[in-house]
Amino acid sequence: MGSKCRGTGCQCNLECYTLLQPLFSVVLRCDFINDLFDTDYDVYTVRAKDDAYESFFVRYHALCDLAANKTPDIQNVTHHQLLRAIGRLKLSTINRDAYVCLLREDTEFRFTLELSETIADLSASTWLMLAIGNFPGGNPYDEPVPWGSGLLKYVESRDSALARTSTPDYLSKDAVKLPQSFTAANLEKIGGIDIHWTSNLADHLVLRDDDSKLFLFEQVSAIQLHIVSATSPYPKDLLQETLRTISLLLPPVLGEPSPWFRREQSKNRLDANLGIGTRLNSSERQIAQFKYWRDRLVLLKRTFDEAEPRTISQLYHDDRRKTQWFTFWVAVLVFVVTVFFGVIQSIASIVQAWASVKALHSQH
Repeated sequence: MGSKCRGTGCQCNLECYTLLQPLFSVVLRCDFINDLFDTDYDVYTVRAKDDAYESFFVRYHALCDLAANKTPDIQNVTHHQLLRAIGRLKLSTINRDAYVCLLREDTEFRFTLELSETIADLSASTWLMLAIGNFPGGNPYDEPVPWGSGLLKYVESRDSALARTSTPDYLSKDAVKLPQSFTAANLEKIGGIDIHWTSNLADHLVLRDDDSKLFLFEQVSAIQLHIVSATSPYPKDLLQETLRTISLLLPPVLGEPSPWFRREQSKNRLDANLGIGTRLNSSERQIAQFKYWRDRLVLLKRTFDEAEPRTISQLYHDDRRKTQWFTFWVAVLVFVVTVFFGVIQSIASIVQAWASVKALHSQH
């Protein structure tokens, strides 16, 4: 793949750049995307996507830097070599030890044991949007995904952290409604839950720190690439459901990102395709429509329902129970009006008393 990206006068390719040299050229990014996801995009298509997949490459370059912290020899490995190593991973369901052994013995690589282990983790992390292995200096909140006996089997397993399912019996006992108010903005404004953005798919919709922090996966462009990729190990319905959970929590406003999300985007380097998904209708928001992320959504909804407003701002935004919300603010309005007229009456009485005293002094 990658043939459509050539012909722009650039003589260099992915073999010319080591992993510590970022790929800024749209041509090189096009080659990389096509090789990694087995697509056939041209330069113009790639340029139009998230500013040439900027958020994806920001994560990729960060992973390369973290890998270098663990194994400095990675500075001698090129982007082309890493893609070839990922190609080996795509063709098999071998476990990590067998994959490391392959990288050591393959005449194309001949990596040392330490470098092979680092390349193995970097390959899986880059391709699968997961935090594989422990790289020094990485995000302390990233929960490393265990390689286990077979990484691809782990990804495809319905028992994995990415594919928790619930039985019909579970649903019948605990029906959960996901109203329009169930959004990331309200989780923060009303529930007091801090939103943290993650590029580790295994951490999507995870609550941490006594349910005070919610992690949302932000690499929407990467999910879309996996959907069109013929070699992606992810079930297509898992990828599509992940996009629906993002649309559920980040509903667009008239096709545009909400004001709350625009502020988040200005503070973080988030995927440009985030927050502009399809707005879900009532039937699409039913919990029965979610299979893979159902358990995490149920836990998040319960946490949101149990959260009580602790500040005036949270009270103002909390309209989950509309009758109570209306009654509370009517009571507040009545109280404010009563105090206001009470103050006016007190001032009037003081003025009247002062005028009476002044009149008496004038008579004397």
